Amino acid sequence: MILSPLELHSEPYGSTGNIGENFRRLLGAPTLDPLQTVIREAVQNIADAARPGVGPEILIRLRTLSDTQRDILRSVILAEVPEEPGSSATISGFLEAESAVVLEICDFGTVGLGGPTRSDRIPVGIEQTNFIDFLRNIGTARDTEQGGGTYGFGKVALYRASACSTIIVDTLPDGAGPEGRRLMACHVGRSFEKPENGMRRRFTGRHWWGVRDPEDGIADPVTGAAASALAGHLGLPARDPGRSGTSIMILGFQSDESDLMATGNRIIETLLWNFWPRMICDAPAKHRFACRVMVEDRELPVPAPEDFAPFDLLCKAMNAARARTGNDVRRIESQRPKKFLGTLAIEKGLRSPRRHLTADEDVRLVPGQMHHIALMRPVELVVKYLEGNPHPDARLEWVGAFVASDEPEVEQAFADSEPPAHDDWVPDNLSRGNEKRYVNIALKRLREIASEMGMEPISRRPADGSGPPLARLAGRLGAVLEDVGGDGAGRRRGSGGSGGRRPSRARATRPVFQRLEAGDDGRTAIFITEVTQDAQRSGVRLIASASVAVEGASLGSAEETVGRPDVLSVRWQDGEAEAVGDTLDLSGREGRFEIRVRVPDDCAVTADADVMPEAGT
Repeated sequence: MILSPLELHSEPYGSTGNIGENFRRLLGAPTLDPLQTVIREAVQNIADAARPGVGPEILIRLRTLSDTQRDILRSVILAEVPEEPGSSATISGFLEAESAVVLEICDFGTVGLGGPTRSDRIPVGIEQTNFIDFLRNIGTARDTEQGGGTYGFGKVALYRASACSTIIVDTLPDGAGPEGRRLMACHVGRSFEKPENGMRRRFTGRHWWGVRDPEDGIADPVTGAAASALAGHLGLPARDPGRSGTSIMILGFQSDESDLMATGNRIIETLLWNFWPRMICDAPAKHRFACRVMVEDRELPVPAPEDFAPFDLLCKAMNAARARTGNDVRRIESQRPKKFLGTLAIEKGLRSPRRHLTADEDVRLVPGQMHHIALMRPVELVVKYLEGNPHPDARLEWVGAFVASDEPEVEQAFADSEPPAHDDWVPDNLSRGNEKRYVNIALKRLREIASEMGMEPISRRPADGSGPPLARLAGRLGAVLEDVGGDGAGRRRGSGGSGGRRPSRARATRPVFQRLEAGDDGRTAIFITEVTQDAQRSGVRLIASASVAVEGASLGSAEETVGRPDVLSVRWQDGEAEAVGDTLDLSGREGRFEIRVRVPDDCAVTADADVMPEAGT
């Protein structure tokens, strides 16, 4: 097929005006970096474009165009460049650069960009307007129930990620067949003007490349076989009739890394950090994402969240929030008016070793120790992470998953509180009334819970008298980190010796953190150890010790910097015996003992305990 050059249409100001170059500023100042922003916004739009009941397939590919592909851009797609000098220079600069890097964001199994191609030509009875909403209109309100956000603002991020503010869009609408394939190139630059018939004709800075309508000169997309051929020559994914969806090519993608593989791994981390609820195997079919990431011709492995720390812990919280049942699931409610606002599920556990996807610590998204609540609406896209107090023992961490209520009034309140980048809930975006009250109350309660988490015990002793359920885990962790055996606290023995066979010597289990107390003298960590005596009750003294646990350093190795933590006291919980300092005379006592440790600033502590026998035993 002979490929005819596309024709350029530069948008003039209408009689009633246009938005002009400020279109590029609609995104505001996102809190995320450009890569995170473009991935978040594009994937949110894909979520909104999913066919009912079917989760989309997503392919994100970073690659360098071949010389042949760049020739197609020069001679066919962008053969004519805008008259505005800045736009002309940036596009020409990309076409003539030493290498041409593009980022492609492609979805399959979605509705595609169907409907009319002109905003002023919408036939009566036509409801679907995805093409003009994405490529023509600005800031169109979402029409997807519980959608990810306003369909239109996210596209600004695509232009911002391009060195020449130019994208190519290839789409196959659902049910359209091969003749329905559409391809168009778009650029957003500065507004400009030129003389025409004695008047100053002004242009908005928006430009499209396609096929000019002979009547009004406006460019419409290339369609059918010609669109398929152009997409193939550019290396865009093939689309059989059953592979409806959209591919967006960002020309001159700007990355912070010179190594494309490093950028590819950052893309994977961004997907996990923002979309893990939809990447879980147990996610509802209508929500589940199947994600692939490629760099050049190599596909990079995308870890399953369930098997990749700390997302494994977040997945447990999410499953509990979905089921609204679990070890620590809480209803967040307002009282006036009485309204269910959402479900919060908390999970606590050992801090698993991290397998970092990015070598640069400055751009990593995943903290070394989690102490965050993931906030999301029922659409299950993470809006942001609400940070709380970290667990004082750096070997432990906690996470939360909060899903707002799907009741329309509540869901709409949270949706309307989001800024254009959809990366926060801002109650001040709402007018006074119940909607603002719902978001304020929910955030206030969530912040309270997040701040209390570091002050709560990691486990509570069950009423049946069994030991703390995480004690054995803490003991095993101590063995791993310090080569010190820790048996954990088993079922508590009675003082009469009826609990079964006694050990060969008096011993103390590895102390388990219970809670953190704040006072005028600083923070105090409370640990519990369980002492079991042998048949002769030979244990005379319980000796406690403490050391600093600083993330990134071995336990007990940081005292030179922050000072060694002091053991303030040791107390027998089953009686009156208590001692100031690190040593308590046992005189044959057994049971549960409380160890209080002063915590130095900016660190966590770990405790140990041992039972000293009588001399000669």
